[in-house]
Amino acid sequence: MFHVKQFTSKTQKIGEIGENEAVIFLEKQGFILLKRNVSNKFGEIDIIAKKNNIHYFFEVKTGYKEGFVNPAENLTKNKLRKFFKSVEYYNFVENIKDYRVQALIVTFDREGSVTCETLDIN
Repeated sequence: MFHVKQFTSKTQKIGEIGENEAVIFLEKQGFILLKRNVSNKFGEIDIIAKKNNIHYFFEVKTGYKEGFVNPAENLTKNKLRKFFKSVEYYNFVENIKDYRVQALIVTFDREGSVTCETLDIN
């Protein structure tokens, strides 16, 4: 079992919905969900999953198709640096050698359709 973080602001609630959609998408792709919202001294990992004995670490970004900013644009250099440090630290502590790091972009449109897309960010 894992701890799911409580989201309070409107932006955080949209992010939570996006993370939930991301989990559904990943499970349909054959991933096994291991953990969500894992924090350590370097930052947070949104989703940790496993497929074919490989650990996957996902940074989830959510937004609207009609929005001013594409959610992928929120993958800033500083955010990615913290994310990679968090992943490296987690893998060191858990002794994980075989892993992949990806972003998962979740977008909603006015009709409520959801699109999920993974991006390699190694």
